[in-house]
Amino acid sequence: MSVTTETHGPQPGPQSRAPSSGAEDDVCAHCGAGLARDQEWCLECGSARTLIHRPPDWRIPIAIVGVVVLVVLAGFAIALINLSTNANRSAQTVAAKPATAPAVSTPKPAAAQKPVTIAGWPTGLSGWTVVLAQRRRQARAENVARLFAGAGVEVGVLYSSNHPLLVPGYWIVFSGRYPTEAGALTAAKKLRAAGHRRAQAREVAPPGGI
Repeated sequence: MSVTTETHGPQPGPQSRAPSSGAEDDVCAHCGAGLARDQEWCLECGSARTLIHRPPDWRIPIAIVGVVVLVVLAGFAIALINLSTNANRSAQTVAAKPATAPAVSTPKPAAAQKPVTIAGWPTGLSGWTVVLAQRRRQARAENVARLFAGAGVEVGVLYSSNHPLLVPGYWIVFSGRYPTEAGALTAAKKLRAAGHRRAQAREVAPPGGI
């Protein structure tokens, strides 16, 4: 006859875990053991703990950028102030200088011009002369005569229709009166040498014939 012996007492069961202390503020994700705030490995199961790192403070770079922008703006403002000050000084310097009056050229008194005398051919006088030019109108002939007179040539004007030996209808600009042909030829040669290439000796008869 078998005797069953009953043993009274606490039965074995799962091991109870001690409650976490107040210093521990986190637990292991694998075994539930308590972990310290800066503990990276679980002392019970050896599992690694994933630490959550706080993101960097974004306010610091923004503050740096703001300071740089402020420095640049301050430099730009200082440059503008300097330019404005220099411009004002230059304007004041120019305004302080007395305006120089432009030089006014005083016209020189014109030299007294000798009146140009245009001689004519005396009535009834025959002889020889040097013909310089001839024109259909008296005014034009006199203008040409003044040009010759301005060049220092002794001149006169006669109307060819009053002298039979000349082609009628022209006002002739002449130079000098000579009693002989030789004298007129010599004078004409000198005038051509002086640049008056059309100078030619001509005989002038008195009005109405020789």
